[in-house]
Amino acid sequence: MSNTSGKKRGITIAAGLLAILCMILVLMISCTSDRANDTRGISDAGGEGQSELSPGLSTESSTESTPPPAATPTQPEPEPSPEPEAGVEPEPEPEQEPEPEPEPEPEPEPPWLSFSPYSVADTDPLSEKLGYTYAVQAGGVTVENFMNPELIQFTSPENYTDIEGVLTFRGNNFRNSASYGTAKITEEKLTEVYRFNTGTLANWSGTAWTGQPAIIKWDFEVQQKMNLLPGKIDKEDLVEVIQGAVDGYVYFFDLEDGKPTRNKLRFGEPIKGGVTIDPRGYPILYIGQGDIKTTGRNGYYIYSLIDFERMYYINGTDKFALMTWGAFDGNPLFDIPNDRMILNGENGLIYNIKLNTIFDLDAGKISIDPDIVKYRYNTSTMKRRSMESSPAAFANYVFTADSTGFVQCVDLMTFTPVWVRDCTDDTDASPVLDWEEENGMLALYTACGVEYQGVGGLAYIRKLNAENGELLWEYTYPCLLDIAVSGGVLATPVIGRGDMSNLAIFWVAKVRNMSGGGVLVAFDKYTGEIVWETVLPCYGWSSPVAVYTDSGTGYLVVCDADSTMFLIRGATGQVLDKFRTGNNTEASPAVYGNMVVVGTRGCTMFCVRIS
Repeated sequence: MSNTSGKKRGITIAAGLLAILCMILVLMISCTSDRANDTRGISDAGGEGQSELSPGLSTESSTESTPPPAATPTQPEPEPSPEPEAGVEPEPEPEQEPEPEPEPEPEPEPPWLSFSPYSVADTDPLSEKLGYTYAVQAGGVTVENFMNPELIQFTSPENYTDIEGVLTFRGNNFRNSASYGTAKITEEKLTEVYRFNTGTLANWSGTAWTGQPAIIKWDFEVQQKMNLLPGKIDKEDLVEVIQGAVDGYVYFFDLEDGKPTRNKLRFGEPIKGGVTIDPRGYPILYIGQGDIKTTGRNGYYIYSLIDFERMYYINGTDKFALMTWGAFDGNPLFDIPNDRMILNGENGLIYNIKLNTIFDLDAGKISIDPDIVKYRYNTSTMKRRSMESSPAAFANYVFTADSTGFVQCVDLMTFTPVWVRDCTDDTDASPVLDWEEENGMLALYTACGVEYQGVGGLAYIRKLNAENGELLWEYTYPCLLDIAVSGGVLATPVIGRGDMSNLAIFWVAKVRNMSGGGVLVAFDKYTGEIVWETVLPCYGWSSPVAVYTDSGTGYLVVCDADSTMFLIRGATGQVLDKFRTGNNTEASPAVYGNMVVVGTRGCTMFCVRIS
């Protein structure tokens, strides 16, 4: 090996050793720098915040250090709201939409708006078997087609009148009430308050069937314009009773004391069917004639109660009628918004009368100028074309019952028949309507007497569907045939309220298997089953009256032909008390509060308190 090669190898080794030494030196300097930094960090950490030591002790010599005081917590500083960028509008907060209000429940449609009657097979007036025909006369001329110019609309019986009292037979368009208000009854007794006498005319005496009085509490301003007697004309809260009698007079007296409120009105002919006061509270009195004894004519009369002027007379002996007897025992109804009176007569006509009333209260004057439309009908089986009962009405329909036994529904807007049902025999009891809310149905209650059936005849008591005349139930009682004094049902029934709300109550006369006495019977109005029967020793034609307490407890006032008035518990038929009237009481009572007013064939009027 040459020397040059050795020298080179030595230089290379020396250079490598020198590089290693440089690396070691760099590492040492780096470690020294790190230690210096650690020392500075400790010294900085122990600046002003360093803990104080006990005097004379150094850190090395101290074995325990005093703990630092607890730091007081501080609330964090709230973060500042970000400033909006210049020239940029902040976005508005979205508005919260309100909760939508629930929609109110729609009011149910009143039933008189939707009532739309029709006929079924056995009530079709156009059936060949029935042979029903009819005609209409307007303005004295027979017309092929008639249309009433205004919408006639009878609503619920509670809406019939705003006037306090009992203004027509059985009170309203349903013919379901002859009492006004409620009675405070604790002792369940009948006590006479007063009595006075009526008179006779020919063979008529006292008050007869139906003979219900009218009772009214007058508006004081109207009262001041009438021909009342001194001491009564200025009496506040005057309740006046008006009674038509078969002696040919109309009597006026104060319900409270029985004293006359006016002089008697001389009518001149027997009044059997009672009187009607205008349900608007107008001073008008409507009177039907019951027989011909002195004047030689027969008809219907309208009087002013301001001065007793006879305002109008309807001649019942009408050439358009198929019946020549022109009496009126039934009481009218009034379509108040349209100033119309609905009436039926013993001449077989139904009347739709526009009264055209003008009442000037300030001047104390009243007038009418009637326009009359008449409806007549006939059937192939008609026995007597007469209506002695009073009509009922709902919506624009009238319901009548006649002396052959046909109960029918007639449209007052067109004067056309809707349905007709043969109800067997003479029907003098007025039809009574009842709206059954739970069934959404209008019911009609009716009953007949025994006349054309002859010996062995039956009194049929029926509930019909007033929409189509369909029979819902019926019950029969065998009754005596008596041409002079009819057996069967002549009293208008009671359809109960309060604790009697499930009952339909009928007063049946001369029941054959009860020795010619009477039976007061309550049916379940939904099923037709008998709930109770009360047998009374004598029959009656007088219509029972339901009286109620504030709590809804029902009582019945029932009069018979043997001079007895009964107070009966409506829910059970229990006789609670009796009052002797002294004579046949075939007229029907009216009740105002606790006060019962009724007349007898013995020429006596009574006021009796239910206590």
